[in-house]
Amino acid sequence: MLPALTIGQRRGVCAAIALATLAGLAVRILAAHGGLWLDEAWSAVVAQDVGTPAGIFVRINHDNNHHLNSLWLQWVGSTAPPLFQRALSIVTGTATIPLAAAIALRRGRAAAVLAAIAFAGSPFLVTFGSEARGYAPMLLAWVAAIGVADRWLAAPDGQPPATAMLLAAIFGCLSQATMLFGLAGLGGWVGIERWRAAGWRGSLRDTVRLFAPALIAVALLIAIAVGAAMTSRNGFQFGAREPHNMTKWLIALEQLWTWSCGLWVIAPAVAIAGCFVRDRLIGLVLLTGVGLPLAVALLALPNSGAARYYIIAVPPLLLLAASTLPVLWRKRRAWRLPVLVVGALFSWTAIDRDLALVANLRGDPGRAVRTLAAVAPQGATVSVALSRSTAILNAAARSQRYPLTIDDGPCAPFRFIERDGYNPFPDPLIRCGRRFREIARGDPAGLSGSHWRLYARSR
Repeated sequence: MLPALTIGQRRGVCAAIALATLAGLAVRILAAHGGLWLDEAWSAVVAQDVGTPAGIFVRINHDNNHHLNSLWLQWVGSTAPPLFQRALSIVTGTATIPLAAAIALRRGRAAAVLAAIAFAGSPFLVTFGSEARGYAPMLLAWVAAIGVADRWLAAPDGQPPATAMLLAAIFGCLSQATMLFGLAGLGGWVGIERWRAAGWRGSLRDTVRLFAPALIAVALLIAIAVGAAMTSRNGFQFGAREPHNMTKWLIALEQLWTWSCGLWVIAPAVAIAGCFVRDRLIGLVLLTGVGLPLAVALLALPNSGAARYYIIAVPPLLLLAASTLPVLWRKRRAWRLPVLVVGALFSWTAIDRDLALVANLRGDPGRAVRTLAAVAPQGATVSVALSRSTAILNAAARSQRYPLTIDDGPCAPFRFIERDGYNPFPDPLIRCGRRFREIARGDPAGLSGSHWRLYARSR
């Protein structure tokens, strides 16, 4: 049991958490400017095209449809500035900061402050907490579910908080389907912890009591999604379905851990330290940070090279780090230098990457439309190299209220070319016997964004 906090101590902790939360809000707002990149743009365009809230649930049978985010995009409208379109993620991403601190506060004041700082500045969380997708709302629900389970595991004699778990599960699954992985990991964690204390019968009983309402609700949501896909002409669709590739899988894990906590080596170091101090969060870290990626690799699931698919591993690791480092600091003087090194590496890399994200704005496709407005104020006709790019241009044009026409003909006066990764752009670009010159470009510097070039026909 931790000693009760004095009024002064409580005020100090609250002030530190509030400052970290405000800093996290500020960096998310700064990172949320610029035009919507590909996945955001398609979400915004399709949300408007279906017309009604019901259409989001039964007509958009696509993995890029994150339901609560789509509802928000439909409500604010396609002419809203990108900052407003991303407001749901900004608010929920920021709300995760004090929630994580409240979970860590059960382990001490220093843990609470460190958790607030980590969740405020982690570039992985800042990235997805400032773009118009469903990951930030899902993470809020995921951290809430962790808090519910962790509090109950600390005092399991009371009634299991099944209603709170139910609400977190519904909110999380409607935000982003990755919550399903989180619920599976959380159920395994609770089951293992209760098995250690009450045997397998007690573990089964308690786990079922905690998760049964949530599982029923999730099953209903899945049934609705499956039913909508079965009645659709095209069934359920994926924006991209890349086969499993071990090299890309390893790169995704490297991105996951370096963008979460600085250097990838910090992640296993924190896990080992968690085992050393015997914090029960270590079980959840191993299930989500090791078990999930290994299961994906063993099953050779598609799209395994996307770091965001393992996003549920980030909050448990940051919570474990915030809880473990103060214990090591107090335990022996020999641990203080490694703790300082970890803190310095995290702070340096977080500031560097967050500033890069703010400066780069995911390549800012909105710059293409701003450039067109400068050279052709009355409107412009643009051809695209990839049909998917129409969503990027349309989303930017709508939010800037610029009259833009997409023309697939070969001789449009402007040409927009988008590429995956660092695939080369044409140099020079020649169409209809005319040379085109580059007038604007964008290249993302982080985990998400669009590589693009805008060309104008030479006179």
